[in-house]
Order: sequence, then structure tokens, then C-alpha cells
Amino acid sequence: MYTPGGCSRYLELQSSGRRDEVRLHYVATGGTAPRVETFPFRLADGVWHRVALAVSGAQATLFVDCHPLYRRLIPPPDRNFTQPQLALWIGQRNNKHSLFKGTLQDVRLVSGPHGYLVQCPGLDSECPTCGQFALLQATVQELTSHIHDLSLKLVGTEARLSRLEQCDCQKSCYSNGTVHADGATWQKDCNRCSCVHGEIKCRPVECDRAECKNPVLHPGECCPTCLRQCLLKGTLYEHGERFAPKECAECVCHDGTMQCTRVDPETACPPLPCDPPDQFTVPGECCKFCPGVDYCSMGHSCDENATCMNLNTKYTCKCNQGFQGDGLTCEDVDECQQAGGLYGHHCHSNTRCVNVVGGYVCQCLTGYSRRDKFNCVECSNTPGSYTCRCAEGYSGDGYTCTRMYTICTGGCLNGGACAGPEQCVCARGFRGARCERDVDECAAPVPAHPAAPTSPCVPRAACRNTPGSYYCM
Repeated sequence: MYTPGGCSRYLELQSSGRRDEVRLHYVATGGTAPRVETFPFRLADGVWHRVALAVSGAQATLFVDCHPLYRRLIPPPDRNFTQPQLALWIGQRNNKHSLFKGTLQDVRLVSGPHGYLVQCPGLDSECPTCGQFALLQATVQELTSHIHDLSLKLVGTEARLSRLEQCDCQKSCYSNGTVHADGATWQKDCNRCSCVHGEIKCRPVECDRAECKNPVLHPGECCPTCLRQCLLKGTLYEHGERFAPKECAECVCHDGTMQCTRVDPETACPPLPCDPPDQFTVPGECCKFCPGVDYCSMGHSCDENATCMNLNTKYTCKCNQGFQGDGLTCEDVDECQQAGGLYGHHCHSNTRCVNVVGGYVCQCLTGYSRRDKFNCVECSNTPGSYTCRCAEGYSGDGYTCTRMYTICTGGCLNGGACAGPEQCVCARGFRGARCERDVDECAAPVPAHPAAPTSPCVPRAACRNTPGSYYCM
């Protein structure tokens, strides 16, 4: 076979009688210059021979009378036999070399695997040729890659299928023209809403606790906030807190600014149930009062969890122990949120604090037995017996444990507050371990010098003691 024009060899099998050799002329794949392979063998011996040259991949095999004489590795020949204007010459080379000596009976050009079997059909054809092996190897690699990709896709599909089998059908929610996916949450006014299986559920927004006495809720906001405090003469006052700095004057803290006004006794003071000669004035107070009046019995607005206390001119409300507030409104204190102090619990480490309305209880942990309401003793198992030991805060042999300290037993009286174990902070005018004793302000103190006054009243006025206070006559 020659290239267009018949000038260059493309593929040729030549027998040379002078040199007793067979030559293969070819053009390698991707090349342009002809190459030649020489196989020493004498064909011009006056005998008929069957000759086959098989090229498979990079291997060339020469068969003579169906026997493989030579196997060589060569650059793979170009096999594009379909390119236009290729010329096929049999016997002579081309139109310029017409001399041919010899005899040809049958010539075949086979493009396909095992083409030599056409010449030698009795040869074994079960083993693949090099070209077939390379093709099979490439096919196996391609199939292996496809199988790997399919395995990854199968794993992903099984994972998605497993999740779908564990899930229920999700239903969306519709609210004011808006679609909310199942499980979505959003805020509407002062409510927090969520979509639960196609149903909208809303609840009020949870607000952080305002750490002040008088929190303020501004328009358009959902949670109350604390305004600024006022500082006056070294004392901090909360927003909304009122006090009387002197007689017939009242001040109120308003967002960091102290606003004070004069009080008119004629209009601000309540009417008194006693005659004017029986009315008295306490130093520092603007309004007169009648001694011994029980204002609490006349009706009050204290919370059910607060105690009403009589003052000189009115009553006041104080939340009971376990509650906090202004007395008009008292809320339960969760003592379990902190340990110790006025509003904390006093449970020991071997107990668990449980909040109840107006107080708390200390539950024993597993392995402990109760000794009292604040402490549990630990029971330790020993071979053939057991031993008990007192827990932290108690002393004893384990069978009898003495409490080393407690909170205020019996509570604090007369408006006192329990600030720690057996520590009552008494209100003004009372004293004692439980604030059970009234302070007699009219009792003559020991004068610092002979000219010092012996009574809190002005000269020529008699002092009369009252529970928690006094008045001058």
C-alpha cells in the first residue's frame, strides 16, 4: 500500500531473494517517515510457502507455513486504511517498479483480531493477541472505574433512602400569605411561633429577668427593661423609688434624674381618727399620727404572701420569707438557683435542691439517708456490715450528727430578714436574735457629757415608746 501519488510506502511486505530476507515496511502511528523491520528467511527456494504477518498492538509476528518464526516489538503501525487515495499494489511495488519474479496464489489483507487464521486456520486462537490484551486491559480499567462510581452513588442513595424511611411526611404552614417549612420558627408581635407538622404553635417571647425593682415596658417592645438609677448623697435609688429627704418633701428617681416636690400636709396627709390634742409628730415625718392606730385591721392591699405592718401614719407590706416583691405583689423565689444568702438555698452537697412555693426542700441523693431537712448522712457498705459518716457541715459518729449551722430557725420577726445561717437583719426599731425585742428609743441613754440630751424629743416634750418607733408629746 502506497500513499497518494504512489511515492511513499504506507504498508508493504517484501521478499528479497538476493538477501534471503523478508522485510516489513510501515508508517508508525502518528509518524510520517516509513520504517522497516527485517526478518532473515529464504522464501525463493522453489517451494510453495504460506506466509502470514500478524501485527497486534506493538507486536509483529511472522508465520511461515503456519509456524511463528519471529516475534518482535515495534512501534504500533498506523491502521487508518480508510484514508482516501491509498493505492494497493500486488506483486510489484508501484507503477515505477514493474519487475516481479515469482508466483502468488492468494493475497489477503485482514483488519481484525487473529487475521493470520485465514492463512493458518489450524493455529490455536484462544489466547488473545497483544492488541486484544491491551484493549481488554483498558476495558477492565474502564469497567472498574464505572463500578467504583456506581458504588459511591449506591452508598449515597442508600443513605438518603434510610433518612427518608425514618422521616414522616413534612407539612408546611401558611401564615398571612407566607409559607413556613416544617420546623421553622419566627416571631410575630410578642409571640414566638413555630411550624409543627403543618400546625402553627405560638407562645409568648421569653424575657430575661429584669434585675431592678421597677422595670419599665416601652411601647413597641416585648420585654421590660431597667432604667437608670439615681445617686444622691452616696445612696443609689432605683427608678420609680420614692423617699422623703426631709419633712414635707418627697423625691422620686426617674431614669437617672431625681425629681423632688414639696408635700402639702393639708392635702397629702390622711385624716386622723383622734382629736387634735391627741395627735403627735415624729421627727422627720411630715404628717401627724394618732398613737396605737391599727391601720392593717382597717383594710389593706398586701399580697396574700406578704405581711401587713403598721407604721405611725399608714401601713406597709413586706413579702414573707421565700417570696420577693414590693409587698403588694410577691413572687416565689427559686432558692435553688443560688446557694447561701437571703434568697439562696442551704442544701448540702449530698442533697438535691427542689423548689416549692414559698421555700425549697433538700432531697437526699442515692446512697444517703435523711438526718434533717438540710442534710443527709452517707451510708457506706463494708464486708458483713455497714458504716455511717456525717456529711460536710455536720459532726458526730455517723449515727448521730449535730448540725454545725442552720438558717434562721423560726424565721425573723417584725419585718427582719434572714441574711445567712442564724443571722437576722432587723428592721429599724427592733433587735434580738430573731428581732423579737422592741428598741425603747425613749429609754434614757448614758450621756456622753453632763450637758448631752437624754431623750430624742425636743426639750419640754415627753417621749413615748411604740413598737418599732416612738413619738413625742
